[in-house]
Amino acid sequence: MTRLQGFALLAGLLMAGGASAADAVHYTAPGKAPVDLDTASLARTEVKAGAHGDAPTAWQGVDLIDVLRAQGAPVGKDLRGKALSDFVRITAADGYQVIFSLGELDPDFGGRKVVLVDKHEGKPLDAKDGPYRIVVPDDSRPARWIHSVTAIELVEASTAEHRKP
Repeated sequence: MTRLQGFALLAGLLMAGGASAADAVHYTAPGKAPVDLDTASLARTEVKAGAHGDAPTAWQGVDLIDVLRAQGAPVGKDLRGKALSDFVRITAADGYQVIFSLGELDPDFGGRKVVLVDKHEGKPLDAKDGPYRIVVPDDSRPARWIHSVTAIELVEASTAEHRKP
């Protein structure tokens, strides 16, 4: 099965309602075989956030940086050099995508709080939003609060040589 077929199969299952809050999100990283994430072993967190002027409410899930760390992404003291140009692309079932730089997420650099949530106010996300969504409490606009997350991908953005103007 090709990578594209795998994405299509996973997206189809999610859109058809075949997924539950316990289902995994597809994760890819350079030089590694794709995996389905299992967030059950990661520390849970809760954030209070509101979108579009709504009062803040409680969202529960796992920190995106913990997901990346668990998959071997270069974080902490390993985030240096070319890895500082790496970014994370998150894709929804409808094809919508958002990105975060790895440095923006790392606590030693930007420390941006980004949470892969599976619950809102203690209840599993509904079929329209779930089984997972991204919540970014500090973003002024919720455009990166991507719902129906199907894939998380670590992307190397560095070039082989520096280009002079």
